[in-house]
Amino acid sequence: MSVTVDKALPNHSCPLCGGPNACAAAESGKLDTPCWCRDVRFSAELLARVPEPLKHKACICAACATKSST
Repeated sequence: MSVTVDKALPNHSCPLCGGPNACAAAESGKLDTPCWCRDVRFSAELLARVPEPLKHKACICAACATKSST
């Protein structure tokens, strides 16, 4: 059984840079959709940079995730 994402969640834009985040769950509307981000570890420091109104509502894009790990 798949879970349907509320239309407001997640957002298609990165909360840090505003660019597209390529979120497969947002695209399909299902949380169990395979996505690039499942294999990435986001640091606490990176997650802390997400503005409060966007926490748990938008996925960080691969470019921002990669920048933070270098």
